[in-house]
Amino acid sequence: MPKPRVRTRVLTGLLTTLLVTTLTACGGAAGGGDSSTLKVAVTTPTWNAGFATFLLSQAEGYFEDEGIDVEFTLPPSGTQAAQQVIAGGADIALVTPEPVIIGATKGTDLTYFASYYGDWIYGLAAVDGSGISDVSDLKGKRIGVTNVSSSGATFARVALQLAGLGENDATLVPIGVGAQQVSAIKDGQVDALALWDTQYQIVRNAGIRITDLPVEEMTGMFGGGFVARKSRLDADRDAFAKFGRAFAKGVVYAQANPEAAIQAMWQSQPDTRPAGGTSEADGLAQQVKVLQVRLAGLGVQEGEEDWGTIDPDRVRRSIDFAEKAGLIDKRVEVDQILDPSLLPKINDFSREEVLKQASAKK
Repeated sequence: MPKPRVRTRVLTGLLTTLLVTTLTACGGAAGGGDSSTLKVAVTTPTWNAGFATFLLSQAEGYFEDEGIDVEFTLPPSGTQAAQQVIAGGADIALVTPEPVIIGATKGTDLTYFASYYGDWIYGLAAVDGSGISDVSDLKGKRIGVTNVSSSGATFARVALQLAGLGENDATLVPIGVGAQQVSAIKDGQVDALALWDTQYQIVRNAGIRITDLPVEEMTGMFGGGFVARKSRLDADRDAFAKFGRAFAKGVVYAQANPEAAIQAMWQSQPDTRPAGGTSEADGLAQQVKVLQVRLAGLGVQEGEEDWGTIDPDRVRRSIDFAEKAGLIDKRVEVDQILDPSLLPKINDFSREEVLKQASAKK
């Protein structure tokens, strides 16, 4: 029996209001500014090992070598990251597909130019002892999310409705990230979680036992990547290619020497060092595990030679899901939100030279 169309009117209205209000406020104009400086919105509440590659590229001077200065902001949700690009507060954002797809139906021109997440990264998991073995068991339960406007919260709401439950049949509990998140789970404040892949590794590193709750409708979807306004991409292609190339070098380096990536993050962001009571060696090992989860999807994908490639079929599945889930009310075409034409320039560098640099730091 086919599943009914999911209705997510409250969620869609919230995302649409945020995106359209921002577009209106900026008059629909593309961001401007000095192309030698790029502002990049990385969707994460705080720096953690899953995003260490950004800081490695910066520490190794790859951005500087390309003649660009990169400034990072950390918006806590993909919608807020998309807002920054639409309003001209950022040139590039790392976002999952839903705000980009919704924005396309409202006149934004956000366009992916390189992949970051090879696969859909969000999922549901049951905390050991909760009695939950299936998504349908979440009725009356508490689901931990980083914040209620996060993509994880979006995923949880849609997953509930795909399982035949209402949005309000479970309670979304904001538990933050890092030590706050771990404490909330250990204190029994939640029964299940709606987080992303590297966050689950952080939870497991803390000794918390969890069980994945598959949502079949989400498999095979595009996970997200780097977006910019199409008008900006067309106007300043070299700047975006330079960013992508410098970042891709960091990916190749991190795959060869993930320990160096973590140490570069520690140097740049001292508060990411292991907490008191954890030795530096143990902390390094734990954070390398988190980074390797990210690198499994972030690196060159099986069957590909280049970094950053995006499978149009996966993008189509993401659009189809958004339509099925009631997130959009009109058709979005793949080429509205995807422009891979910069990838040859992005991948125009010597991998052998980067691998030599990575090997020298071991």
